[in-house]
Amino acid sequence: MPRITPLQKPYPEEFAQRMNALMRGADPLVLFTTLAKHDRAWAKFGGGSLLDKGSPLGMRQREIAIDRTTARTGCEYEWGIHVAGFAPHIGLTDAQIRATVHGDASDPAWTDDSERVLIATVDALLDHKKLTDVEWGALTAHFSEEQALEIVQLVAFYHGVALICGALDLPLEATAARFPAV
Repeated sequence: MPRITPLQKPYPEEFAQRMNALMRGADPLVLFTTLAKHDRAWAKFGGGSLLDKGSPLGMRQREIAIDRTTARTGCEYEWGIHVAGFAPHIGLTDAQIRATVHGDASDPAWTDDSERVLIATVDALLDHKKLTDVEWGALTAHFSEEQALEIVQLVAFYHGVALICGALDLPLEATAARFPAV
């Protein structure tokens, strides 16, 4: 069990409506029901999310950034949700899924230069908490300023999600993917 007991059914009407729209009939994630026990935590979490349709990034770019961030932060919970939910729709190969966990930007699974730069950017942000001028130049050679800012925000948000999941010791979702073996 997680360290905070998740919200139980019947859910408050507003939460239930939001989950119906977001989860499309599936049960809400433990992360959501746990945070929703406290209005402020839930509101702040929802306000920071970047999964809306207004993203300047394509879904594949967004998901690669999320998968790499959650893999590098050891957050199998969130990585598994995103891989199970999005990888088939964005065309991630088994080798690319594995590379989000065990590879780096030079992994042969990444054949697109912009995706190599995306992986390198996530790694630089997590390793050094900033980008050098050279790293920023590489990023903006492939992504607009607006997209680059979105990538930085995705890494920051999902680093925070990893901290939340780890602190709350959330159990893995039954339908989520698991980290591949080494």
